[in-house]
Amino acid sequence: MQFKSTHILLGFSTFLFAYSLNKTTDLWYPILLGFAVFVYYSFPRTSVIMRVYLLFGFCLVLTLPWTAYHVLVFPLLFAIILTITYPWFREIPWAKTPIIASSWTMFMLSVMSTSEALNLVSILVLLLLFGVLATASDVKDREIDSIRLKTLPQVLPWNVLRWVLFSIICVILGLTFFFLPNWVMGAILFSTFSTYVLFSNWNMPRRFDLDPGLLLFALGNLLYLR
Repeated sequence: MQFKSTHILLGFSTFLFAYSLNKTTDLWYPILLGFAVFVYYSFPRTSVIMRVYLLFGFCLVLTLPWTAYHVLVFPLLFAIILTITYPWFREIPWAKTPIIASSWTMFMLSVMSTSEALNLVSILVLLLLFGVLATASDVKDREIDSIRLKTLPQVLPWNVLRWVLFSIICVILGLTFFFLPNWVMGAILFSTFSTYVLFSNWNMPRRFDLDPGLLLFALGNLLYLR
């Protein structure tokens, strides 16, 4: 088991972010999401472990209540399949970032079980948010990832990619300000932190880690509720 404190941070951030999206007191599902993320990034991704992980995912889907919003089970199941097949599926050129962003988005959509919370703008914000986080991770791994992946940091020069990331961060802030006021505090904290890290690495990315931004987004959402 490759235990790292960053895995705990990411798992806890996932739990808190999922919890903050729906203002729910039903903790079991956000806790399971956080624990699943922690386990996924901690254990080596061998075929046996991935099959066990997929089995637990199917069991989770089967335990979800059959309600008027049961259609959200299918994005959840699709996200699980994408996540498990990721080690080979990501070999498709340009596919790594969309796969990660869509998987995380679908998991979070499964938490947002009300029509007021679930809309096109919230879906777009989640896609952009996890797209930024996935791209930042690719920046850190650009020397490790296979060139066949053609990730954004491998395709776009840094002086272009930095403006793309900054523009997306601004779009996230703008969308939440005008359309998702309950997320705006989280978006402000995330945007402030991400912009600071981005400008600290403006000339050349040295230590480019935006994962703590997810925790800040969650904390901002919870502060808004107060």
